[in-house]
Amino acid sequence: MRSRLILLCLLAPRLLAAAPLPESTPNGILVDRVLPLAHLGELDGTVTAPAVGRARWRQTVHELRHSAATDLGWPEPRAIQAGALARATDNVVPLALVHARYDQLNDDGSTRTREVFTLGALRDAIYTGADVQFRLDPHRMFTHRTAPVESMTLDAGDGRGPRALQPGQALSVSYTETGSRTLTLKATLDDGRDLTASTLVVVKRLATPAPTETWPITATEPFGGAYASGQAYVYLAASHTVLTNPVIVVEGFDLDNTMDWPVLYDLLNQQNLLEDLRATGFDAVVLDFTEATEPIERNAFVLTELLTRVNATIPAGRTSVVIGASMGGLVTRYALSWLEQGGTNHRVRTYLSFDSPHGGANIPLGLQHWLRFFKDESTDADFLLSRLNTPAARQMLLYHQSATSGTSAAPASDRAAWLASLATVGDWPGQPRKVAIANGSGSGQGQGFTTGDQLVLYEYRSLLVDIDGNVWPVPNEGSGVHTIFDGMINLLWPLPDTYETISVGGTQPWDDAPGGYRDSMAQMDATTPTYGDIIALHDNHCFVPTVSALAIDGAAPFHDIVGDPDLLGRTAFDQVYWPSGNQEHIAITAENKLWFLSEIEAGISTVGPVPGVGAATLYPAAPNPFNPRTTIRFRLATSANVSLVVYDLAGRVVRRLLDREDLGTGQHTSSWDGLNEAGLAQASGLYLVQLRTDAAVRTGRLVLLR
Repeated sequence: MRSRLILLCLLAPRLLAAAPLPESTPNGILVDRVLPLAHLGELDGTVTAPAVGRARWRQTVHELRHSAATDLGWPEPRAIQAGALARATDNVVPLALVHARYDQLNDDGSTRTREVFTLGALRDAIYTGADVQFRLDPHRMFTHRTAPVESMTLDAGDGRGPRALQPGQALSVSYTETGSRTLTLKATLDDGRDLTASTLVVVKRLATPAPTETWPITATEPFGGAYASGQAYVYLAASHTVLTNPVIVVEGFDLDNTMDWPVLYDLLNQQNLLEDLRATGFDAVVLDFTEATEPIERNAFVLTELLTRVNATIPAGRTSVVIGASMGGLVTRYALSWLEQGGTNHRVRTYLSFDSPHGGANIPLGLQHWLRFFKDESTDADFLLSRLNTPAARQMLLYHQSATSGTSAAPASDRAAWLASLATVGDWPGQPRKVAIANGSGSGQGQGFTTGDQLVLYEYRSLLVDIDGNVWPVPNEGSGVHTIFDGMINLLWPLPDTYETISVGGTQPWDDAPGGYRDSMAQMDATTPTYGDIIALHDNHCFVPTVSALAIDGAAPFHDIVGDPDLLGRTAFDQVYWPSGNQEHIAITAENKLWFLSEIEAGISTVGPVPGVGAATLYPAAPNPFNPRTTIRFRLATSANVSLVVYDLAGRVVRRLLDREDLGTGQHTSSWDGLNEAGLAQASGLYLVQLRTDAAVRTGRLVLLR
C-alpha cells in the first residue's frame, strides 16, 4: 500500500495535467502535441548541445511543424533537402538552420518557453572533400519568434578554425583526409546572445573525376500517360575523344534520387572496376533516372532513348554491354525486350544483370509494418514507408504491407501487373548474351536467423509512456501463424494510445533466404530515439534472394543452386555466377570483379579491334575446353612488364604463369597444365586468366574438363 501511495504522489502532477491540451500557447508551438523523438530540449544553442545528423535535423523540423497551432510556412523536411540538392552542384553542401521558440507543458498544466537552435547539412556524404563549399542560403534559415542573427562563423573541422559565414555566400573548404567531420556554427543575435549548433558530415572521397560529358535524356515513348527522363554520365577511356566502346550502366532503386555522379562513381569503382575498364579501352555511360521510383516500364523508355543516342554515336558495327544494377536489371530487361519486339537492333552484345530481383525483392514485412506504425511520429519512418509505396517498389516486393489481410501476406497488385507487362514484350530479350551475377549465396547459406527469432527489440517503459516496436521474420509455410510485428504507444497523458499486432502464415521464409543482403535492422539500431533503445538482434536480411537474382524458375528460397544438375535449363540466362556466402547487395568484390571483366570483354572480337586496348591483346586460349593443357597467346604493342595469372571463380590465385616479367614487342605464348601453385591438379570447371601490364588489363576464360 505504501508503495502505491508513493507512486500516486509522483504521478499526481501528471494526472492533473491530463486535461485537454490548450488550443493556443504563447509561441504557437506546443511540442507536447507529438511524440518527441528529436530530443528538442538538447538542441538549445548551448556549447554542450550535441552535433546532429541529417536525419535528426529533419525530425526536428517535422516535430515543430506538427506541433504548431497554425502553419509556420516551412516546407516539409524532405522537400527542403530535395530542393536544396536539386540546385546544388556536386561540391556544394547546402546547410539549413532552425531557430525557434516553442512551448512545453509544466507539471501543473502551465507552459514554459524554450528555444531550439540547430544546424543541418543537407548533403551528409562528401565525395569532393579537397574542394567543397558550404552554403547557408537565407531561405533555408527557418525561424519562429526569435531574435535576428547579426553575424555567424563556421568551423568546418578542417583545422583552420572558425571563419565568417555570410548567408547566401559559399565558404570554401579543403580537407586533406577522409572521415567524419563536425561543422560548428556560432551565431551572435541582435539581443547580444551567442548560440551554437553543430552538424555532422562524412568525407568519403577527396576528389571524384568529372564525367567527360553529361547527356540529358528524355523518353519519347510514354508509359501510363507520362514520360520519364534522366541523364547519362559519359566517362570516356583515357585514349578516346569520342564514345567508342561503351559499357552502359543502369542505376537501380534510388530512394530519394540523391545518387548523382559522385555517388554512382564511388559505387561503380569499388575494387577499381570502373578505372580498370577505362584503362583497357572501355567507355562508361552511367544512366541516372530523374525519378527512379516511377514504374519500371516508364524508366525503361529512358534507356531505349539512350541506346538510340549511343548507337548513333559509336562507330558502325560496334556493340555495347549493358549492366543493370539491382532494379536497373529489370529496366534493361524490359527495354531490350521492347526494342526487339518492335524489330529494332539495339546492338547490345551482352546484357549483364547484377543482383537484380527478377523473382522479386524482399523487405521484411514486419519492418514494413513497423514503419507504418511509427510514421506519424518519425519523419524518416514516414519517408521510408512512402518509398515502399512508390510504383517501382510495389512492382518488386514479394510481400507488401498494403496487401496484408488478416493472417495472409501478399505482394501489391502492381507486381502482377508488372509481370504481365513483361510478358507482353516477350519476357526476355533474345539478341544479347544474358548473364546474371548474384550477391547471394549459392550454397544455401541463410542470413543467420530462422522463424521465431526476433529481428528488432524495441521496448521502453516509464511513468509517462510505454512503447513497443518488435519485429520477427515471416514464418516458413507449414509452420503456422506467427507474429511479425507488435507495436504499442501507451501514453499516460495526453495523447491517445495506439496498439497493433500483425501475425501471418503460409509465407515463404524470404527474410532469411540466401541472397544479397541489406542492413536495415542495423540502420534502425544506429538511430537514437528519445525513449529507450532500438536493438537489432540481427543486422541483415535478404534483400534480393539468390534464386531471384539468377531467375531460377519455380525455385524455393533455399533451392540448392550448387547441386542443381540442370541449373542453366531452369533460367533464361546463358551464364550465371554466385558467391559461396551472402554479400551486401550490389557489392563489387575481388571475386565478382573478375566475372564482370570476363563477360564485358567476351565477344569483343566480333566488333573489330578495340581502340585503347592495342597495348595488349589477349587471344582466346586453345584448346578451350582443355585437358590436360591449354596455350594462351597474347600480343604486346610495346615492351612491357607483364603478369599472367589464373584465378578461380572466387577470385583466388590458382597459378601465376608470368609474374611481372619484362617482355618485348610482339606475340608471346604461355601454357597452363591445370595445376595450382603447389603442383596439385585442379577440378573441372571455369577459370579466369588475366593479362596485366601497366597500360592494360585483359581477362579471358578457361574451361578445364577432367
